[in-house]
Amino acid sequence: MNPHHRDEILSGLADAQAEWVTFAAGLPLDTFFAAPAGGWPPVTHLRHLTLTHRRVTQGLLVPRPALRALFGRPGTARPYPELITAYRAALAAGGRAPARYVPAPDTTPSEAVRAGVMDAYTRGAEALRAALDRWPDDRLDRSALPHDLLGRVSARELAFFALYHDLHHLRGVQNVLNPQALEIP
Repeated sequence: MNPHHRDEILSGLADAQAEWVTFAAGLPLDTFFAAPAGGWPPVTHLRHLTLTHRRVTQGLLVPRPALRALFGRPGTARPYPELITAYRAALAAGGRAPARYVPAPDTTPSEAVRAGVMDAYTRGAEALRAALDRWPDDRLDRSALPHDLLGRVSARELAFFALYHDLHHLRGVQNVLNPQALEIP
């Protein structure tokens, strides 16, 4: 996978969302809520993604002149593979999600809770895509937004991150539950 244009990113985000929903819906209820040794259960990954989707969406909805006033122009315009390499390096250096993106553990596992979590994830993913869709492709490299691990990034780079982040968490869960799962493209 090597998206560049906004429509390619939007398509990748839609595909990642559909894959997450299909995967999560197919898990037995106890697996959906069970934490593997040293990791998050699938439900927590989805809640985490919903929180990060909300934050990226909020950033993309800020008027572009306000973004430029707040954060200036981006200092980088990395393509997808370079942005992913930088993110992986930040994780390898000990980078972790700030507490505001770490959801509380679920204490009442049920089908109703699973449905609510998946609905919130779906709505959040759709809102993110709608916010990104408002940006003309040629404007994605002109405004900067903050990222907790990567610093100031372009709107395009933030969209790349959102796409990779969904896949990173999905593949991580798949690898824990099935070690033969494929690596992220």
